[in-house]
Amino acid sequence: MRAFGPVAPWRAPHLPFFLLAALWAAVAPLVWLLPLVADPVAWHRQELMLGMVGAAMAGYLLSALPHWIKRAGRGWRPGQRALRLLVLAWVAGRIAAQGGETDGIVLAGIAAFPLGLSFCLLRSVLSARLWSRVPIALAPVGLLIVGLRLRLTGDGLSAVLALALLIALVGGRIVPAFLAARAGLLPPSPPILPRLADLALALALIAPLAGWTGQEAGALTLIAAAGQGARIWCWPLRAARQADLAMLVIAWCWLPLGLLLTGLALVTPGIVLLPAGLHALTMGAMGGMILAVMARASMRRLPGALLAGTAHKAAFGLVMLATLLRFAYPAWSAALPLSAAIWCLGWAAFALVALRALWSPLPHPILSAARVSVAAPQD
Repeated sequence: MRAFGPVAPWRAPHLPFFLLAALWAAVAPLVWLLPLVADPVAWHRQELMLGMVGAAMAGYLLSALPHWIKRAGRGWRPGQRALRLLVLAWVAGRIAAQGGETDGIVLAGIAAFPLGLSFCLLRSVLSARLWSRVPIALAPVGLLIVGLRLRLTGDGLSAVLALALLIALVGGRIVPAFLAARAGLLPPSPPILPRLADLALALALIAPLAGWTGQEAGALTLIAAAGQGARIWCWPLRAARQADLAMLVIAWCWLPLGLLLTGLALVTPGIVLLPAGLHALTMGAMGGMILAVMARASMRRLPGALLAGTAHKAAFGLVMLATLLRFAYPAWSAALPLSAAIWCLGWAAFALVALRALWSPLPHPILSAARVSVAAPQD
């Protein structure tokens, strides 16, 4: 039964936040097509980080929160009032971020949403005594620190490596779990190599702060690329014949590729261009993974399976095409605006799906298919 009226968008956290993430992903690259801001590079970096990724993170974590609390048998859950306040804080942050100065008022406006999100998550996990979830509850604070460093210093490399680490830690858990659930297997235990790869990536992220050279950071990034690529061989890839899982695997493959290109650019500057690696990580891995995960909330359900619709596939395909076209720049000058236009079109198509979901029946679980034989991963 469909829900109508002003309450419908607030029935679940993923409804408003997945829509906001899609809308902002479609809006941010418009600075390459229209003269909207004085510094399009800085603006689109900042807004894709704090706007798009922030909203997607909120939708995902707040959707996973009830499952954490249910397993613990206790805890506080944010209600519709808290959800409305978080959405208002996100909007306020986007308005504050447009200010050219970085004074106290601007910083407070930018920080309100990630700090508020972490507060809601921390209050819930601490009341439920879920100590292992405390680091993930603090993830929005980490995103804020990375975003502010990006705004104040223009350190795009550290910002992108931080996103890559987040994809490795979260995506490296949910993708094999979803694959295993579809194949009727237990989720594979992560071997030591991916853990070392995550450590290498974390060290590459802090390398600039430690005063290490680009060669050292590049070597660590290459080690991380090898490890993240190797973990794929432990996954039951035969399950990826279904579109919903194929989207996740394709998006994941951009992670080792992007790390490889980034590492080569740091080790051999001038031979491999750094923007190639950074855009493989942002457009391919980040954009693809966010879309593939968010799309699961609006796919048609069958017992043990999710069916991706035409709009899901088209949106994902356009985002992947935009990523590939970005590699043709600067050799082909038209590739930049064309890539931006296709990216915006893909996310606009997904935004229509997310808009329709506001008044559609809520799926349970939100990001997984119904259980069949082996417990499906709970978001």
